Amino acid sequence: MPLREAETPAQSQYQPAPTQVAQPAPPASHAPDPAEIERALKESGLEMVQTRAGVQAEPPPEPEFTPAKRERRPPPPDLDEPLVQVETGREPPTPKV
Repeated sequence: MPLREAETPAQSQYQPAPTQVAQPAPPASHAPDPAEIERALKESGLEMVQTRAGVQAEPPPEPEFTPAKRERRPPPPDLDEPLVQVETGREPPTPKV
């Protein structure tokens, strides 16, 4: 591909990217000693708990409903008397003089 006249030589020159030196990988750590893990757990005061996703705890049964005990009111004293009709209503307004 021929160079155009408008391009400068600095734009068309290939410049490789600077190379990066790869850092060596840190050495793989060894697995901790199981006895050391047990000792650390005992010293920390924590408790290991294992959970299983498939197992579900059954909720405790609900206690049987028993209504609260309340004493009955004594019957009113005039329960055996005959009924009386009472007239209610507004009295007609008295004319103001």
